[in-house]
Amino acid sequence: MEQITKSDLLLINNLSKHSYVNNKLLSKASVSKKEQLDKIKKKLKEISIYFSNKYKNSYGPFDTSVVTGNDIAIGGTRFKRIWSGIFKGAENKQYAAQISFVLNQTDTCLDVGFYFGRAQGHSKNKEERQKLEEELKNLGISLSNTIKNNDTFRQKYLTLFEFGFSAYSKGESVTSENWFNLIVDNTKSSQIIAKIFPNDFDVIENSTIDSYVSQIIFLMGGISDENSVLVIKPLTPEQRAKQAERLAEIGTKGELYILKLEEEKLYKLGLKSKKYPRHVALESTVFGFDILSLNEKNEEIQIEVKTTTRKKEDTNSRQFFITSNEINTFNNNKTSYKLYRVYDIENNPGYETLDLENISKEADGYICNY
Repeated sequence: MEQITKSDLLLINNLSKHSYVNNKLLSKASVSKKEQLDKIKKKLKEISIYFSNKYKNSYGPFDTSVVTGNDIAIGGTRFKRIWSGIFKGAENKQYAAQISFVLNQTDTCLDVGFYFGRAQGHSKNKEERQKLEEELKNLGISLSNTIKNNDTFRQKYLTLFEFGFSAYSKGESVTSENWFNLIVDNTKSSQIIAKIFPNDFDVIENSTIDSYVSQIIFLMGGISDENSVLVIKPLTPEQRAKQAERLAEIGTKGELYILKLEEEKLYKLGLKSKKYPRHVALESTVFGFDILSLNEKNEEIQIEVKTTTRKKEDTNSRQFFITSNEINTFNNNKTSYKLYRVYDIENNPGYETLDLENISKEADGYICNY
């Protein structure tokens, strides 16, 4: 498959800024831009076909779709969303469950996630549309019940929001606990989406797209009848490696966020130097903390950063993992050890300082020597 490039994404951003005349893209876009857009659609089509084939034995069969027709949306002045997807649960994609790949119109990124059909159906008569919308709602009820009633499925669902997916209902961000209740009544306006940005080489690697799809595709298995067997396809070694890479990326983003705040703090205090603050987590895991800095009294402090992509109000953001080395470091430096919990790192980050002494800790694992 050809890769989505930053140039592709910038073209979509640019085309989305204009208002068009006479329902024609070429009223504001050049022929070369039109040709590039057609190539982008072919890339999206290839992506959908690839994932349809990859997962059809576990969750399929899937139908595939890519945006077609006029590039200007109904109304004649606005650029249309450019997307492709795989879908099931209904013959009409507008009333089906989908894994979709959408070129974001304002951010330079690819939106990948789980969508329910938008149920527009302009050409449907009222009776047929009501029937299809009822079928769509049943898909939402089915998935909601699966999340509520199957513990393994529910835990898999909750991990999506540690990977960087966000839940939406009626265009508004909602918590993971609210989403699976809201999809019963707001089925057609519910999504779980992650944004994938180009790497340092200005491309979105297909392996990166695959890592996100591998996390979200299991939701398709939650839309089933009572006689079907619930399937959660295990990750491949390559996908697990990508998962670990992604979680490490989230952790590093949180550390860099706090490092910048510490730099600003020390600058204001007149204490910033080459030695402080120091991002020791990039040097080794032996330290038992992430950042070495100073307090207002010019005394050393050890800062451990725990980061999540969840919002602070999400009850599932109240849990994190800490190593025995970090606990031992805390116990040996209780007056100078600081624990910062960073929330919503990829959208509107904020943090709070936690008292590790007063946090419940549950042992999980042993180091075995023989």
